[in-house]
Parts: sequence; C-alpha cells; structure tokens
Amino acid sequence: MFIIPLDEQPGDNFFQAYWHILSDPAHCAVEVTLTILLDVVLLGMCWPIVKTYVNSRLQRQHDELDAEHGISHHEDHVHLQSTPAMDCEVEGAGRE
Repeated sequence: MFIIPLDEQPGDNFFQAYWHILSDPAHCAVEVTLTILLDVVLLGMCWPIVKTYVNSRLQRQHDELDAEHGISHHEDHVHLQSTPAMDCEVEGAGRE
C-alpha cells in the first residue's frame, strides 16, 4: 500500500522533480542520444523499406487502372486504346 506522509501532499514535489530531470545534463544527453539513435534507425533503415513497398503497391495499382481503362504509356506520350492506333515512331505522335 502506498502511504503519503502527512506533511507532504501529492504533487508538491512534482515541479521540483520535473525541474531536476529537465536541468540534469546527463538526462538531457541520454534523451538527445536516444532521439538521434531512434531517428536514424526508424528513418534511415525503415523508411526505405516502407517507401519501396508503397511505391511498388502504387505502381501495381497504376498498372491495373491503365489496363482497365485501356491506356498505354510511352516515353513522351500516352495512347488510349479506344482511339485509332498511331505510329509511335512518328515525330509528335499523340501530342495535342
């Protein structure tokens, strides 16, 4: 059971303890070190994995939508299958 001394009310030492932790150089150094390490681990190692997954998922969805709507992409222009076929080798083909 937790017993509170009669001369001390709950919360009386909160700000003193808070200020002690906040002003302690060793504590601040540990906080900065952990923040840097976690940022490097999470952003430096995990983000490329997440980014690769998201990009591949978006590309797959994009390809599915293109196939569904009859769109074919080329380097500098797009063909819709509902329009007459165009010669892709012709300069400026498909540009409007």
